Amino acid sequence: MSMRRKKEEQGHEIKTNMRPVRCPKCGQKIMDAKIDTKMQFITPVTDRNPDFIVRCRHCGADIGVIKTE
Repeated sequence: MSMRRKKEEQGHEIKTNMRPVRCPKCGQKIMDAKIDTKMQFITPVTDRNPDFIVRCRHCGADIGVIKTE
């Protein structure tokens, strides 16, 4: 049985309630979100205002994210 440091245990607890969110173009992981978070991807343009804009590190696509809760 290995001993974990307090900070390592806190980080592990946070990660257990998260899921990976993948890029809709290339499928690579772009961020983590809570398991129960509902979101929609859109193309960021001037008439739509997403809550977040995330750039995929793999393919370089700008992805607009709207929380739908």
